[in-house]
Amino acid sequence: MPVADIGAKSTPSGLRDKGDIKAVLSESMQKLGLFLFVLSFLPWLAVLFVVPFLRLDIPQKTTLSVVLAVGAEVCFWISVVLLGKEIVTKYRRYLHPRYLWKKLRNFNRR
Repeated sequence: MPVADIGAKSTPSGLRDKGDIKAVLSESMQKLGLFLFVLSFLPWLAVLFVVPFLRLDIPQKTTLSVVLAVGAEVCFWISVVLLGKEIVTKYRRYLHPRYLWKKLRNFNRR
């Protein structure tokens, strides 16, 4: 039995159980969704903090900003499809500036 099959349930014919494959696929899709969700915020940071300081012409900066914004939105919506609306809403709430400000104020009071 190959090393990758250690601990996997298998049928008498040596094939994996469909439930195991589904669970592994679901877990990997969830990880991919979380990765894309985090990745969707990075282009916006680049638009705000990097693009204005690049030595490019205004049309080039505008094009780069549009490409980064579209890429960020594509990553975000693919992550919504992979993770589901409930999970994305939960994580987005934690990243909301009002929530972060409230946490910082409570942290400083301690």
